[in-house]
Amino acid sequence: MRRTVLPGVLVLAALLATAACGGSKKSGATAIAPIAGATAAAAAATPMTIDQARALLARASLEPADLPAGWKVMSDTTTDNAAAAAADPSSAASNTRCGRLLGRTVADQPADPVPAFISGQTVSYFSSLTVYATAAGATDCSNEAAARYQQPGELAKAFGTLFTDPKAVVVKPVTFPATGDGSFAATLAGKVNVSGTIIDLTVLVVGFRKGNVTAVVGSAANEAPPMADLTPLVNLVLRRISAE
Repeated sequence: MRRTVLPGVLVLAALLATAACGGSKKSGATAIAPIAGATAAAAAATPMTIDQARALLARASLEPADLPAGWKVMSDTTTDNAAAAAADPSSAASNTRCGRLLGRTVADQPADPVPAFISGQTVSYFSSLTVYATAAGATDCSNEAAARYQQPGELAKAFGTLFTDPKAVVVKPVTFPATGDGSFAATLAGKVNVSGTIIDLTVLVVGFRKGNVTAVVGSAANEAPPMADLTPLVNLVLRRISAE
């Protein structure tokens, strides 16, 4: 348990859509509405290159320097389309169609997550960004993912093997100001297996799209992490994505 409390986080594409969820969901579907299409100006913009995407991911992702003293990188994974397809073969055609370029997920943890978890403090902050060549492509794949994550348990499955029973995960919408070109906020509460010990974990996420970039910024604790602590980090990632 000392090595990590939160396993590596995968991209939550479903959270990149504007959503209207009411009440908690245990085994029922999660309501996620499609986001608005890209504006005419955005659609006409010059497509981003993979080198530009790499530079954007380098500057926009959360790093330990953005967090309190003592935090460190738990995992840092950049995925090109080949790696994304290897992890999820069903995504290959969509990634090509949407013009996906690169994705990066960075998860950070405190120096010693065990006492932090026991005392109810946040044990992970993470950002997961995906860059597409165009805003239209980002919108396309976000809406496709939103339709898939309407199904029971699918939203929790986007965290890979984190939750022991994705269909038992309780999803609750969280009030958060509209962010970027479409956003969504929620908590996911369920059981996780840490070195053979089953514990409760709640993940708080804010997902949004800004132009040709989809992003999820989140935190995790043994109960709902404070939104007041996550909000500045969401705004920081948004500012970095928006930077020229």
